[in-house]
Amino acid sequence: MNKLLPLFVILLIAWTVPLIAKPVKINMVFVPASEKGDEKDYVNLIEIVNKLTGYEITPIRVTDYNAAVESMRADRAQIAWFGGKTYIMAAKIANAEAFAAGVRKGDTDATYNTYFVVRTDSAYKTLPDLKGKLLALNSIGSTSGDLIPRVELQKFGLSTAQDFKRVFYAGSHDACMMSIRNKHADVCGVSSRNFDARLKDQTFKKDDFRIIHVSSPVPPPPLAYSTKLPEPVRKKIRAAVLEAHKHGKIGGYGGEMARYIPVTDSDYDLLREVEGLLDARK
Repeated sequence: MNKLLPLFVILLIAWTVPLIAKPVKINMVFVPASEKGDEKDYVNLIEIVNKLTGYEITPIRVTDYNAAVESMRADRAQIAWFGGKTYIMAAKIANAEAFAAGVRKGDTDATYNTYFVVRTDSAYKTLPDLKGKLLALNSIGSTSGDLIPRVELQKFGLSTAQDFKRVFYAGSHDACMMSIRNKHADVCGVSSRNFDARLKDQTFKKDDFRIIHVSSPVPPPPLAYSTKLPEPVRKKIRAAVLEAHKHGKIGGYGGEMARYIPVTDSDYDLLREVEGLLDARK
């Protein structure tokens, strides 16, 4: 019996060590809001979450908003950074569940806005002045670069389908700003976070632009995980994200974050209602 015991212990260790050592591997996808690659803003956060959880989270990039949703639906990604409008779709068809949103350093909450921006030398002062002109938006699926601009324009009786000479999707917030600077558009609807970040990193000069309208606060773009992940894994990821600021400098959408706060699916019901109203008026 004593001779068999060491053999049993060796076999037990040999069987359990691979199970213990095997890491949980997770892919994280990002909607392409910026030309600069939004996943770069999350490097520190991912490193801290990996350290706190023992998981291996790897960022992946896609070319459009729908592809980000499809990545989660096809289980190629298990965590995502979505815009609010894209999250609504992902929650509907891709088992996504919002769990956190970043509060930018210096901000009091996680909300942001859509800015309507013109060139500094433009004669346009208000949104009604832009009737019959050229409007640039981000991408179909963008919250602050598509959904909210259409909502704000409707407040002034303007329709993207009827009241502009041309409406085009530039492909990113950065490209929207570029279209204004290069005089390819008269006005653009752009995320306040992207606008501020591109001025801060000097991609664009503040003197090139003038903001003529600021939207009402927009629910924040969330981090979301797939409900296909086991609940203990989701809880561990959520806890790590919410305490990450205690372990080092963290980034997120728009630059450096002070912290991440919890959000839930119901926080996006307002966007669902807005989207429904817009669809009903088409």
